[in-house]
Amino acid sequence: MKRLLLLISFFHFFISSFSQDMSRLWAVGTAVPGGIQELTAFPGKQFKYTGRLIEGGTLCFRNKELPTGTGLRYLKPTYEDAYAVTNALPFTLAMARDSLESLWTVPLTEDVYRITIDLSRKTLTGELFRPWNELFIVGGATECGWVTYTFLPFTRDEDEVCAWDWTGELKERQEFGEPRRFKFLGQNAWEPKALHPFSQDEDVLESTQLLTGGSGDNKWSIRQEGIYHIRVDVFRETVQAEYLGPASDGESPTGIEEIHNSTISRDADIYDLSGRKLSNRKLSNRQIQQGIYIKDGKKWLIP
Repeated sequence: MKRLLLLISFFHFFISSFSQDMSRLWAVGTAVPGGIQELTAFPGKQFKYTGRLIEGGTLCFRNKELPTGTGLRYLKPTYEDAYAVTNALPFTLAMARDSLESLWTVPLTEDVYRITIDLSRKTLTGELFRPWNELFIVGGATECGWVTYTFLPFTRDEDEVCAWDWTGELKERQEFGEPRRFKFLGQNAWEPKALHPFSQDEDVLESTQLLTGGSGDNKWSIRQEGIYHIRVDVFRETVQAEYLGPASDGESPTGIEEIHNSTISRDADIYDLSGRKLSNRKLSNRQIQQGIYIKDGKKWLIP
């Protein structure tokens, strides 16, 4: 009995050490720009690699930055010559001596590899990401509610094809169901592409990562009503939100104030109606064009 208890204790110690060892992952090899890059940790024991991979180079994944020390593990594909572009291919955890058998094949050189490693299921899923053509916000906190084909569009960043911006009012709207909630969709309809938070009622101001698809229907929620600027990267699966202020102070019936070019460079951050923040260089050179902009959560007219 004593020997059995010792074996059980050793087993629990081994499992505990293993869990600590797998808290970080790196992509390593000549297929990786710079030779090594750390993967981004996501909820649910998932890790993601997003970016460039080089055809003909070597690629493996391990749990330590340096190939030394105890507890070093490699993700060994179940099948020989396994491709990095694959649908949930299983892997095992291999010792350092099996590193040469833990290589994944890179089929071609591209900048849009997105690889997801799920430690719970012990699977690797890889894809060549295709940029989305559109992105929308929808929900009870938006002016369109949940009405199909009226969703509010994001604007694609001119310099980053996978980044999208939206600026507008979010508030509790009792005329719609789930009046403080919203989510993002990749088309002006419910399917097939949707983006969700990892948990229900995440505050969008505190949320940084999002879930593509998924079996649940979690939604973001607002804690404060007003004008928001939201930026979504559909490739890296990130979200950044900024609260710009209340929608109106009630002093202007149209909600539009006037501001002149001569004073604009000394004011707070200014956004166009598509959600793009004006650069400091543009402001300092007085290159801003006439039109309506968002500043301090209100609409301002540049005459």
